[in-house]
Amino acid sequence: MDKANHIFGNQNNRIKYHDILYDQWNLKSIDPRGKRTAINLFGLPGTGKTFCAEAIAHFLGKKIIKVNYAEIESKYVGETPKNITAAFNKAKETDSVLFFDEADSILGKRLTNVTQSSDHGVNVSRSVMLLQLDKFDGVVIFATNLAKNYDGAFVRRILAHIEFELPDKEFRIKLWQYLLPKEVPTTEDVNPEWLANESEELAGGDILNVVIAAASRAVMREGEAQKVSPFDLAEEIKFVREAKTKIGSPHYQTNPQKAKIKETEMERNDLSPELRDRYDKAISEIDKSDSRI
Repeated sequence: MDKANHIFGNQNNRIKYHDILYDQWNLKSIDPRGKRTAINLFGLPGTGKTFCAEAIAHFLGKKIIKVNYAEIESKYVGETPKNITAAFNKAKETDSVLFFDEADSILGKRLTNVTQSSDHGVNVSRSVMLLQLDKFDGVVIFATNLAKNYDGAFVRRILAHIEFELPDKEFRIKLWQYLLPKEVPTTEDVNPEWLANESEELAGGDILNVVIAAASRAVMREGEAQKVSPFDLAEEIKFVREAKTKIGSPHYQTNPQKAKIKETEMERNDLSPELRDRYDKAISEIDKSDSRI
C-alpha cells in the first residue's frame, strides 16, 4: 500500500505541477510528450482495479470512458483500429480519463508468424494503439489480470505499474464493514473479525458476491429467521472457494492457447511487401480520419 500511495502521489504531482516540471524545470527537453499520464493496474480479479480507476477520475474531477476489448474488436478488416482511434478522440474531446479494461487483449505482443489476415489485423491494431498512445495528452489507465502478456513497447510507455494484491486480514475487516450494509439484518454472532478470518484469500469482489448471495438466501425465510447468519455466510464463502478452485485459478495464469504462439516485437520493415502495403493503407485511412475531426 505504501508503494501504491507513493506512485499515485508522484502521478498526481506530475499532473498538478506539470507547468513547473515541464516548462520551468525543462523536463520537456527529455520528455516531449510529457502531458500523457499512463498507469497500469494489474493483479487478481476482484481486487479493485476498476474501482481504483473510477476513484482516480473522481479525484481529478474528470469523467471516465471505459473501454474493453469486446467493444472495440471487430470482425471487419480495419474497423478495430478505427474504434481504438475513436476512443482516444472521444477522451480528448471530452477531457475524460480513458480506461481500458482487460488491457492484455489490446496491449499484447505483436505476432511474428503472420499467416492470415486476422494475424495481420492484430498487428495493425496494436501498432495503431502505440501511435494513439504516443499522441494522447491526457490520462489513460489500463487494467489486467495478465500483465505478463503485455508487449514491451507498451510497458515502456506506461509510467507506473501498480500491483493489486489480495487483502490481508486488516483490509478484509474493512471490506466486510463496507460491503455488508447496516440495513441487512444479521444474527448477533456475525462480526467483521470472524468474517475476515473465514474469508482468507478472497478478494473484495468475492466478498461482495458472498454478501449478495447470503442475503438472497436469508430473505426467503420468514419472521426472526429472516436474518443473515454465520451459516449463510460460511456456505457462500465455501461456494466461492469451490468456484475459484474448479473454474478459475486464484493465481496469475496465461492463456494456454496464447502460450503456444511464439511472439515478439515486429517492425514495419519486417512485413512482406504485400502486408506492408496493407499496413500503410490502414494507417493512412486512420490519419485521414484524425484530420477530419
